Amino acid sequence: RRETQGDAIKEDSTNASFDANEDWNVSGLSNDNEEDETLKMQHGSVLENRSNQKENRNTRVDQEKLPTQDTLATSKVILERRIWTSSSPYHVDISSGRSYYTSLEVLPPYDSYIDRDKDENEKYKKQNKCWTVSLGDTVVAEWSHLGVSAEPRHPFAAQWAPCEVVSIWKNHICKDELMKLRKNLLHVSDEKKVGVDSTHNESDIIMMEVRWLYEKHDIPGAAKTQHSEEDNTKIKLEEVFETDHINECYASALLAPITIHSEINANPSTNRYLGMPVKHFFCERFWSYHRKSLVPIGSIKNRINRGRLYSRYLGKDGVLQAALNESLRAHNDEHTSSTISFHWKDAFHDAIKILSLCDASADAPARGLALPGRDKEYHQISTFLRTAICGVGSAASVCKSGEELSVNSALFVAGPPGTGKTATVRSVVANLRREQAKGEIPEFDFVPLNGMELRHPFDAYVKFWEAISGTRKEKRSPGTAAAMLERHFGGGDTKDDAYATAKKKPVTVLLLDEIDYLVTKKQTVLYNLFDWPMRAATCDSKGRLVVVGISNTINMPERLKPSIQSRLGGKRCIFQAYNKEDAKRILEVKLKPAPIFENDAIEFAARKTAVNSGDIRRAFQMCKAAAERVMAEAEYGKGFSQNSSSGPTVQISDIQKASRELFNPVIARAVSHATSLEALIIVSLASLQRQSGREMGGFDVDELISKMEGTARSLGDLQYLPPPSFAETLDILNRLGEAGVIQLDTPKIYSVGGSTWPLVTLPMDCYEVEAALRGTRHSRLSDTFCAPQTLF
Repeated sequence: RRETQGDAIKEDSTNASFDANEDWNVSGLSNDNEEDETLKMQHGSVLENRSNQKENRNTRVDQEKLPTQDTLATSKVILERRIWTSSSPYHVDISSGRSYYTSLEVLPPYDSYIDRDKDENEKYKKQNKCWTVSLGDTVVAEWSHLGVSAEPRHPFAAQWAPCEVVSIWKNHICKDELMKLRKNLLHVSDEKKVGVDSTHNESDIIMMEVRWLYEKHDIPGAAKTQHSEEDNTKIKLEEVFETDHINECYASALLAPITIHSEINANPSTNRYLGMPVKHFFCERFWSYHRKSLVPIGSIKNRINRGRLYSRYLGKDGVLQAALNESLRAHNDEHTSSTISFHWKDAFHDAIKILSLCDASADAPARGLALPGRDKEYHQISTFLRTAICGVGSAASVCKSGEELSVNSALFVAGPPGTGKTATVRSVVANLRREQAKGEIPEFDFVPLNGMELRHPFDAYVKFWEAISGTRKEKRSPGTAAAMLERHFGGGDTKDDAYATAKKKPVTVLLLDEIDYLVTKKQTVLYNLFDWPMRAATCDSKGRLVVVGISNTINMPERLKPSIQSRLGGKRCIFQAYNKEDAKRILEVKLKPAPIFENDAIEFAARKTAVNSGDIRRAFQMCKAAAERVMAEAEYGKGFSQNSSSGPTVQISDIQKASRELFNPVIARAVSHATSLEALIIVSLASLQRQSGREMGGFDVDELISKMEGTARSLGDLQYLPPPSFAETLDILNRLGEAGVIQLDTPKIYSVGGSTWPLVTLPMDCYEVEAALRGTRHSRLSDTFCAPQTLF
């Protein structure tokens, strides 16, 4: 379970060693306790400078430890008397036995206040005045009820700490109650949903997820900050720090509300609310509990959204997040006047945001439905994941009979870029989350990793362990993280009751996007990531693992070692490029919330995309550029009257202009006039990008020279022979880099062999190079190595 804040996690004697120039396998592990010793030294130095009260404060992170039966029974009595929910839940998860709420009602614990007015408190008690606690509220929570011996702190007769309420839920014992709640949530009218929750049971426990707000004495060195004499005359409020430190606690820990101000010399308006003492704090800084450092912070208005990012539930569960957003949106609509006009600029801003590539698949988890033109692939991925999560036909069942293991916990997904691979997988996961909430499938965790976002393939171990370590989010070295993952999924020896326990193990679904970037010299990163699912299903491990790998290269498994191919198995899902009809349907669905495009414009964008590459991202870029152009022209009054009530629209002529800029840029015209050796370099780079499946990252000069030699000799054209030497290649690369045709980047420190030569990237796709060289003397070269390839 969870460790305390100051305690270092004990390392096993089998930790993996790490060499920047060498791959390694978790089966060969060595001793490396350097990180533990560092943590212990840091912890010791902190404890020497803190009082006993501050030492005890660290134990509040231990909220995930299971309470004793006596403590649990006491908490139930307290909850029954002074904590309840007054509204229907916004989400019900039958598989986990939880219902989630946006608020709860609390009778203030007047006996926990030191400076209390007994007459005033009795007045509020007789009136049954309740304190409503909503998501995002800042409160004071008691943490000494967990068994920590600490002196109370004024103004409460208990040890306390400020925090922010991130999520609220109720743990249900009876499944019938959950079924009633879910039926009410789905079928009952809105008028009945607002009523009091009628499914209250004395055995139900109301819990909270809180984000701690650290005080100065909680952060090493922060209490030593000195202010000038002029500042000391202005300081009125104690400072607290926002953190990424999340814990769970009983709702009975609530003591009183607090107020957070953005100015240090703010003047508090009141110090009492319903007889409760109200503390006032000042906050302008963020302390990262996991990084142990101060990090930049945005506006205090975004505090609630920042808290949800670190939530264990809202941060991972897209379905829960979508349900909360829908509930908050419905609440805001009730308090918003329907007479507010919708300006045409708002529609353009919405369309531009929707068409942004960073937001291209953001709505897939919310929909949970198959993407247009991807029904077959959606069904295949959904069937695989549902079967793997439920444990039906798992490798464990084969292990019991003694037969050879069948690997069906890994799926390989491939297809050209921009064909909806990632969006489809995320949409499937979102739909499975909904089935999990209904209790139809077991609980599972979803961990997405993108190889393009990692500095080095070994960082996949670090990110993976950080994701499955819960709210601790342990940041470990690659070797240590690999060893921990090996112990978590590798387990011990195979047991005879593996089949009986397989379905009881928690399931983790790992999405490996852009796995082309995880290929190393010895390929051990991919080997371990695809080997753990099979071992976790058959051994005495702490959980089961299901892996979905996504690549832009269709034949990537054939280029891997046989040991990895055997663990990938024969399950593959191949995505075809989008045709005109599919691209048109996607654009229509995508732009439905912002209807600013004419039908002819959408059809032209779909047709242009299908003819060139089938990459739907090109259609998004084209439409976004056209919308930005029309909006800019309308703002300056060009071709549009500001007094018009209908607003401007994007026509087919606007899409045509954007298409010419996107598919016929200046770089393409420069490539069409390239010399023989320049064309050889450009075509070789384009071929490397397609073969490796990498869209970013660049290639070493040595790798490029080897590719050029093979290309020139296989073509046999004298104008490319002999291929350029190393010095000539560097000279041509510098010339092309200055012209903007290619990008030369500084190599990272982990580049193979420690080379200081630049990494070369071509900012063009294969089809763009082939189109630029079409009709030139290099057309045979581009047709041979850059022409579109069919999938079968």
